[in-house]
Parts: sequence; C-alpha cells; structure tokens
Amino acid sequence: MMRRRTGRSAAGWLALMLCGNLGLWSTALAADWVHDGQVKEGRFQIGVRAGLSLLSQEFLAGTDGGLSHALNVQAMYGLNKWFSAGLMVDWERRGIDNETPSRDLGTLNTVSILPTLEFHPGRFGNAMPYLSTGIGVNVNSFSEAAGTPRTDVSNTFAFRLAGGVDFPLTSNMALNTEVAWKRNRGGIEVGGAEGNFDATTMSLLVGLRYTF
Repeated sequence: MMRRRTGRSAAGWLALMLCGNLGLWSTALAADWVHDGQVKEGRFQIGVRAGLSLLSQEFLAGTDGGLSHALNVQAMYGLNKWFSAGLMVDWERRGIDNETPSRDLGTLNTVSILPTLEFHPGRFGNAMPYLSTGIGVNVNSFSEAAGTPRTDVSNTFAFRLAGGVDFPLTSNMALNTEVAWKRNRGGIEVGGAEGNFDATTMSLLVGLRYTF
C-alpha cells in the first residue's frame, strides 16, 4: 500500500508542477505576441529534458502504475523559421503493483524512438511557445518481481503530442519546459494468458536546448 500512497502523493506534485508550467504560459501571454517563426533555419539543436511521467489510466485492470521518472533526448534541424524536424528518444521506468491484495508485480521499462516535427508560431516577449508531434515505436520490456508469472509485453506504435515553451538564456541556450501525451497500448501475456495493456502517459519535462 505504501507505493500506491506515494504514487498518489507524487501525482499531486505532478499536478502542481503542471500548474506552474501553465503559470509560465500565463506570464508569457501578458506580453505582446509576435507572429514570426522562431526556428534558426539551417541550424542543429540538441535538447536534454528530465521530469515526471504518470499513467493516464490503469496499466491492467486492478493494478496501480504509480509515478515514473522520465528522460528525454532530442536532436532537431531547422527546416525554415517555422518548422524543425529530427529524432527524439524517450525513456520511462515504473513499478507496477497489484491493488488487491497489494503487492509488487514488477517493473515496466519503455524506450520510445520518435521522428519528430515541431512548429514554432512566434513569441510572447522572450518566451517562445511551440507544438510538437512524433510517430514511432515503443520498445517495452517487463521485469517480474518474485512470485509474478512470466510476463511478456509487446512493442507498440508510439504517437506523441506535446506543447512547450523555450526561454532563451543566451543566444544559443534555452531553458525548456514541455507537457506531453504519449500513446503506448498493446498486447501482454501473463503466465500464458493473453490480454492487452495500456501504458499511455502524461509527462512534464524540464531541461535545456542548445543550438549550434
């Protein structure tokens, strides 16, 4: 039961951080909007972000997924002043618990590989919002806890939608905040019995992006 209470408490912190991110948007909205793409055309950009990830539903009926740490790395290229395209790798690791009776079932690991497109419509003062979408694959694996039958999870289709804001720190470096939704649904086999799992997530990420 301890993990479930901790997961719910952490979910509250995620909601609080999300509100903080929305607050940054509200502050940006108080400035004048400049409708002009903010991508540096012909330049490469790398980004590293970390944060929290929460399942948007039960992994399986009667289970609790808790909160996960997330790590996100991307490399982008400026196509023009409005759009950049590149590749993103996203990693999550979370414990899965049975609710009744309460016990640890194991750990789900997901590595998502996503060709990604970003749209940068303009800026509010120094804040530069963007929208992002990616399509790729989720590579899933499951490590069983003691007493859990052998569990196999399939690799799945990945679809990711996100919105974020860049806050320039220097001419090449920016603080980046992003809220993302990622689809991860597929087949599962537990002790020979087949079914379906849903590890779709909501994430809040904070990090740095560097243009060179």
